[in-house]
Amino acid sequence: MDLNEFYEGFWQEIDEKHRISGNTLREEFFNTVTEKLSEADEIIDEPVYTYFESYLSKNKRCQIDGYSWNEVDGVLSLYISSYTFESDIVALLDKTTANRNFNLAKNFLMKANEISEEAETSNEGYDLAYSIDHAFEHEDNEFYNMNEVKIVILTDKSRASSLDILEAEILSDSPNIKITYQIYDINILYQLNISKNGKAELVINFTHPISAIQANKTEEYTSYLCSISGYELAELYNQYGSRLIEGNIRSFLQTRGKVNKGIRATILKEPGKFFAYNNGITATCSAIQMRDNQIFEITNLQIVNGGQTTASLANVLQNDKAELQLKMVFVPMKLNFVPDVEVANNLIPNISRYANSQNKVSDIDLASNHPYHRRMEDLSRKIRTPLLNGFNYGTYWYYERANGQYAQETYKMSKAIKKNFEKQHPKSQMFKKSDLAKYHNIFEKNPHIASKGGAGAFRKFSEWILKTWDNDNSLIDEVYYKEQIANIIIFQEVDYIVKNASWYNSYKANINAYSISYFYWWINKRRRQIDFQKIWNEQKISSELRKIFEVITEFVNNYLTSEDRPVANVTEWAKREKCWIGLINTNNIISEDFEFGRSLIKKEKRKPLKVNLSVGAMNIFYKVYGSEEFYSKFHDEVQNSSNFSADDLLLIDRVYNSEEMGKELTYEENHSFEKVLKKYAESNPIFKILLNRRI
Repeated sequence: MDLNEFYEGFWQEIDEKHRISGNTLREEFFNTVTEKLSEADEIIDEPVYTYFESYLSKNKRCQIDGYSWNEVDGVLSLYISSYTFESDIVALLDKTTANRNFNLAKNFLMKANEISEEAETSNEGYDLAYSIDHAFEHEDNEFYNMNEVKIVILTDKSRASSLDILEAEILSDSPNIKITYQIYDINILYQLNISKNGKAELVINFTHPISAIQANKTEEYTSYLCSISGYELAELYNQYGSRLIEGNIRSFLQTRGKVNKGIRATILKEPGKFFAYNNGITATCSAIQMRDNQIFEITNLQIVNGGQTTASLANVLQNDKAELQLKMVFVPMKLNFVPDVEVANNLIPNISRYANSQNKVSDIDLASNHPYHRRMEDLSRKIRTPLLNGFNYGTYWYYERANGQYAQETYKMSKAIKKNFEKQHPKSQMFKKSDLAKYHNIFEKNPHIASKGGAGAFRKFSEWILKTWDNDNSLIDEVYYKEQIANIIIFQEVDYIVKNASWYNSYKANINAYSISYFYWWINKRRRQIDFQKIWNEQKISSELRKIFEVITEFVNNYLTSEDRPVANVTEWAKREKCWIGLINTNNIISEDFEFGRSLIKKEKRKPLKVNLSVGAMNIFYKVYGSEEFYSKFHDEVQNSSNFSADDLLLIDRVYNSEEMGKELTYEENHSFEKVLKKYAESNPIFKILLNRRI
């Protein structure tokens, strides 16, 4: 695929999403580009579409398309889009056009006070300007530790070579706020698309080589013990930020402004003892260049333990200007070279988990690698939707457990196979961990937490995962999975209702969360619940539910934006529990006269669904061997084979020795037993054919 083919497919994707979602073309362009950049870890934080434009004093104008906030690095990004829809060729983004766009977004930043005083409070741009204007007044302000504003152009054009270097500047009337400029053009998006793992390689060349010795080597990875300069590590973090930090750890670092006092004291007073006092960092990489025990280049460096140490070093360099002391600091580093991408996807999460096992980074922090997510991934690949009217095939909801999975699935497919895959796995039915966290908090009637998004929402979700999994992980089954999809369908329908309502202006995410949570709260008090199975079967909500949500959403909008709210900033108000308590203490929004149709059922405590895989397996053995001795033969064969692990043999023994062959197994046992059967089928062609037919 060349650049022009990619460009054509890029706009086809946006146009398709635009037609399905009902969003404006501008919003879909923003969402599509930022999603691709987020998947590639080019954008660390969660971008929020917030289109705002206005005329200002002195004939100036401002405009932004959205923003994102990276709390770990203290970086606020303001985005502005520049695109040429329906162009046959890739246009050029020249310096004049780029500077005009940069200045529009910069005006929003510099005139935040003017905007917050004059803009309508019903627009999210007002809230953003208000937060910027009051950033350093109180620690409760979300931008309190802001030290950099990044102004970013998102474009489908190809940038001119004169834009290769964009100089940063320091705001003179603010406490050391740096403004940097960046352009993500069509060439960057194209390179990410053709990259093997969907990411641009981060290649770091070291001015001063890192001393290292090989400490361990296996077929999967090679480990080195190293010593890296504190100054060089701080410089790397200042240049690349939390992109260097492995994803699971990144979200749970303390904010950059809260430097570790012990680390700071050692650097400033006893830099030569840092190596002896500090545990150092653990890191991984995909490629390494070294000679004579010296590392000259590292590709895709990821710090999986020691993120706080790294951030603290950068903080001391920036705030204390302690360049001399940092050059005397040396940091112990265990570097694991993992060249294979697939091996890395499985190995790195475990390195991360065990490297942090004795630190404050708990299981909650690492829960994005929890077995819950692997089971959800497994269920999403196996459970097909029912056939709907007019369709002769079902589809799958695709759970993207790891960023970029969906794109990676189709990376090497031919056009025909890719088209068939996307037909069965529509992009509109792809959902992620962050989506599940949001839907979970809404379902649990915590819209104020869902409104916070990011690490806070995911942390609450992770607490629930760990508790539920430990109590009874069999509850995460087919029934649970279908309930989650029904929740997604409800959210998408409510989202559509809101953005197409005549009264709608802004704060869609907050209105969605509060409206759905309120409905769940209301029916729960009446010992009722939504008939999720009905929504799954029809892949949509009923007309009765739609009418109810039309009423709720308008009421919630009026409530959130009411002039007598206790917090001026609507977005901040929605993040507070008092906001939620205030809503449920209002008069009933839902009239008892509303028609619910068959949308609700009596609330019952759900029992886990047991899958009788063993029965199906036994039937296959009967067909293969034609006698009741089939299982004994199978048992003897696997016992004498070196292809099965001790766990495999224990599971086989459990099924073989059970009083009843058709005894129900837990989901986990079923899943493991199916793997055993597949392994056995590799040496038995007849059994393999029968097994494939059943699966």
